[in-house]
Amino acid sequence: MTEIIVPASTSNLGASFDTCGLALSLYLRVTVEEQESGFEVIPTGEGAASVPRDEANLIVKVANFVAHRRKRKLSGARLHVHNEIPLARGLGSSSCAIIAGISVYEALTGDQLDDADFFGYAMHYEDHGDNLAPCRLGGLVVACVVNHPEDEFPSLIAVKRHWPEEIKVVVAIPDFEMETAKMRAALPKLLPISNAIYNIQRASLLQAAISERRFDLLSEALRDSLHQPYRAPLGPGLPDVLKMNDELDKFPGLLGVAISGAGSTMIAFATENCEKIAEAMSARLAAHGVHSRTLELQVDNVGRRINQA
Repeated sequence: MTEIIVPASTSNLGASFDTCGLALSLYLRVTVEEQESGFEVIPTGEGAASVPRDEANLIVKVANFVAHRRKRKLSGARLHVHNEIPLARGLGSSSCAIIAGISVYEALTGDQLDDADFFGYAMHYEDHGDNLAPCRLGGLVVACVVNHPEDEFPSLIAVKRHWPEEIKVVVAIPDFEMETAKMRAALPKLLPISNAIYNIQRASLLQAAISERRFDLLSEALRDSLHQPYRAPLGPGLPDVLKMNDELDKFPGLLGVAISGAGSTMIAFATENCEKIAEAMSARLAAHGVHSRTLELQVDNVGRRINQA
């Protein structure tokens, strides 16, 4: 029996659109019991009522895809899947399932993939390297997608950094979904070069601020001109939560706020007073008639684990 544990992730981190992700302490846990034929999925937790329980399940589809590509045969398995990650809320639930699926293949065959092959197969299913990489590696990850004409799948350059333990994470998870595809469709096709420069400066500032422990610069590094101004108005209350980035003096310990992935989850970074910051985020959503739940999370600096029972 094998247990696979994959952390959730937040991506974009404000200005670092499609570039940067962070692993979080919410988990997808898959227990693999090998059986002679066929796959059976036994889901619990978030989204359990809506996910397929057979070979149509994304985890199984990915495992079978990798086996086919590597000319291996999977006999079958019973998968006990417990999910703590809300679906379609910008916390990398689909990336977790993809990483788990490749890991199920590894567990059933003993074929341990190198990072190039691992991410190549993952990118076949999803091109969000900024979610896939932290789910696999943990920590703060800068992800760069490389397309070579001769390659069947894009390759992914992923550089992991250790996240400072002093910086805590608070998330407010609204009770409405924001699908990634729809949120990407909401973005303009063309933007002024000044917007690009604005984001390049702040994405670079984020890395420098973490490296040099200039946490006072995070609020500026999380500002964005490429996606948040277009996505936030589509979610009731999200613009008001983003405004907390301009009101740090009201919330001691708050370092900055951003949309997590494509939303609807909002994420805040803080050194203290996480409970009060969570209450303020929830209250701003509630003022627009939106119920939310809040969590204080840690950054997962380990990434995917595989444990043999």
